[in-house]
Amino acid sequence: MTEETTRRHRWQVLRVHDFRQLWFADTISQFGSRLTELALPVLAVTILGANEFQMGLLAAFEFLAFLVVGLPAGAWVDRWRKKRVLVVGDVLRAVALGSLPLAWWAGWLTFVQVLVVALVVGTCRVFFDVAYQSYLPELVEADRIGEGNAALQVPESVAMIGGPAIAGGVIRLLGAPVTIGLDALSFLGSALF
Repeated sequence: MTEETTRRHRWQVLRVHDFRQLWFADTISQFGSRLTELALPVLAVTILGANEFQMGLLAAFEFLAFLVVGLPAGAWVDRWRKKRVLVVGDVLRAVALGSLPLAWWAGWLTFVQVLVVALVVGTCRVFFDVAYQSYLPELVEADRIGEGNAALQVPESVAMIGGPAIAGGVIRLLGAPVTIGLDALSFLGSALF
């Protein structure tokens, strides 16, 4: 097989409609998540004046779900419809994140709310990650799973590299609350796909 033939076959998985929908949803979600990863701590410091202890608490709340529900999430997701888990997770993240700019705008934003949102978003992320990896074998043939995983890794890698720079620019331009609002919209877009 020539290199050109290999390259053409590598992206065949994107011709599968349901996989393409998952890929678009995940791509939107990955870039949106990079916005919040930077904007949430900036919001806590600049808007709420969070101190060092509070910032440590926020970091702990962001990853607490991985520790608490990470292991049983796989067993639970195996019993549920994967697509529903993905859509519900995106909608819940959109609502939770969307509450932050609304509360900021109304003057009701508190650090406790930021912690709760971080916990909800982290929990939804655990279930989303498990579901979308389990959903892949339902969307593509067994011999295309490696290709599907590779295609899903591309936007994640690009978002990890370029996302913080984009997030920094957006935060500087629009502010942390509005940037988080954009992430909420990105999760709604992800849910639509």
